[in-house]
Amino acid sequence: MTTIEIKEYLTIQQAMKALGCPRRTLARAVSRAEAAGKRIVEEFLGKPVIHKSKIAVLKEFYYPYGSPAHQKMVKQWGAAGGTQKRVNREKAERRR
Repeated sequence: MTTIEIKEYLTIQQAMKALGCPRRTLARAVSRAEAAGKRIVEEFLGKPVIHKSKIAVLKEFYYPYGSPAHQKMVKQWGAAGGTQKRVNREKAERRR
């Protein structure tokens, strides 16, 4: 049987405070990290908790508005395109 040191885990509210971000921003960072194959959130007695060591991992996927990391990601997200770019491209192709 393994023992769990509860002092090594943070609640969602504590993780939000550690990153200095609102709940939705934390959820986005967790989603990005888990999409990259990193397990962040665990459950303890039915409650979501985050191990303190995972905060450093979350910081890699957290892009505060206006930061250099955010600016880098804005360029990446923009280059990926979106619905409007596709619509504009299709409209331009029909005009030819």
